[in-house]
Amino acid sequence: MAAQGKQGRVYGGLSSADREAQRRQSLLDAAIDLLIAGEKLTVRGVCAPTRLTSRYFYENFRSTDELADTAYNTCVAELAMAVTEAFDAPSGLEAQIANAMTVMVTSLDANQRAAHILFSHRITNPLILRKRQESTAFFAQITAITAGDATPAGIDAVQAAHFVVGGVTQLLSVWLNEGDKKSDDDDNAGPAPLDGPAVAELATTMITALATQLAGGQETD
Repeated sequence: MAAQGKQGRVYGGLSSADREAQRRQSLLDAAIDLLIAGEKLTVRGVCAPTRLTSRYFYENFRSTDELADTAYNTCVAELAMAVTEAFDAPSGLEAQIANAMTVMVTSLDANQRAAHILFSHRITNPLILRKRQESTAFFAQITAITAGDATPAGIDAVQAAHFVVGGVTQLLSVWLNEGDKKSDDDDNAGPAPLDGPAVAELATTMITALATQLAGGQETD
C-alpha cells in the first residue's frame, strides 16, 4: 500500500526522493563502469545496464559531459578531503608528507573505481582527462601551501609543487596500471608490481629528499 508523505508516495519502502536518488546513483555507477572500460559515454549506453529510459537520464543530467563531470567529482571528492586533512595535521613537513602519501595510497587501494577514474590508461574521455589536470593543479596548490616557508628563496613554491605532484602522479599511475597488466595477463613475466605501502614509502622518501635538498640540507620537520 502506498503512503503519501512530504517526500512523495512510498513504494516498496522507498519514497519518491529515495527512488530518484537510487536512479541517479545507478546512472553514475553505469557511467563509471563504462569510463573504466574505456568505452564512450552515450545516453543509450548508460541507460542500458540500469534498465532506465532516457527520460530518467535527462531528469538527472543535461548531457553525458555533465554525467562524466559528476562521476569524476564523486570519485575524487573523498580522496581530496582525506589528503587535505592529512596535510593540515599539525606536524613537521616530513610527517605531513608521509601521512598524506599513506592516506592517498590507502584510499586508492580501498576504492579501485576511484583509482581507475583518476589513473587508468584506458580512459580517453576528453572531459575526464581535463578533470585530471585540474586535480593535479589542486593537489599542487595544497602542496605549495603546506611547504610554506620551507620553500627556499628563489624557488616558486607552486611550480616546485607541480614538479613534485607530477612525479607522484606518474608513480601512482604506474603502480595502478601495472596491477591491471598483471590481471590482464597472468603469464606476463617480470617483477611483481609495487604494493601500496611500498609506493607510499617511495613517494615520501623522494619528496622529502627533494625538499631537504632545496632547503640546502636543512631538516624539513
